[in-house]
Parts: sequence; C-alpha cells; structure tokens
Amino acid sequence: MGHLDAACFLGDVARDADYLRDRLAAMPGSPMLYAVRGNNDYYSTCALPWEQLIELDGVRIYMTHGHRMVSYMSLVYKAQELEAKVAMFGHTHAAFCEVQQGVMLLNPGSAGNYCRGGRARASVLELNRGQLRVTNVLL
Repeated sequence: MGHLDAACFLGDVARDADYLRDRLAAMPGSPMLYAVRGNNDYYSTCALPWEQLIELDGVRIYMTHGHRMVSYMSLVYKAQELEAKVAMFGHTHAAFCEVQQGVMLLNPGSAGNYCRGGRARASVLELNRGQLRVTNVLL
C-alpha cells in the first residue's frame, strides 16, 4: 500500500486491532491506528469505542462498524449531523464506495478473510486538500 499516515479498523474481533497497532508501530513513521468495536465485540473487554469521529488532512471522518445502522441513509444522516465528509463502516464485510448526499460511504470489505465469497481486501483513502480518492487493494 505504500506510505500510510493512519489506518482505520472498523470492528469485529477487537484483539485484531491490537495486533494491527503493533504492526503499524514497527512501520516507518508509525502510522496512527483508529479503531472501533463491532458486533462480534459485545463481550470483549477491549476499550475501543462503538463509534469515532476523526479528522485527517482537514477531512472529518465518521467511523462505525455499522451494525447499529438500519440503512445507508442512517450513515449519511449521522455523518451530516457530525459534519463529516466520509462515513466508514465494515459490518457487511462487502466492499462498497458511493457518495450519497455529499457523504462518501466507504466499506473496505474484509482484510482478514475471504468473507462473503470475495477476496480479502482493504481500501486506501487518499486525502489531498479536501479531495478524496479511494483505491482498493486485494490482499
């Protein structure tokens, strides 16, 4: 994937976030990890939040696993409420990227397995002066 400034973990199996944090710490520049809990983390003792609002390169990003959202529009409305330009989610484990009502909805798919019949994958979100570009990476 090249140089990373940050990585976002969108839930399920919170201990994987700890593993990822350790791996990122060993990389040049030690990219920051932002992480949220998923529906498979209900009984986890991890300290991850259920949702998070972050700002990277002046772009507000709403992160959630998505299992509490009833539709894509729920994500759009929540992002708009928080003045976020991007809403990231992972619950379906299916890659999805679409702009709805000015909000980019981004689900990178599943990086850890071949969930839902697709290949393990990730997404790289490049931010450049408010411009967004997503590149999908097959793992």
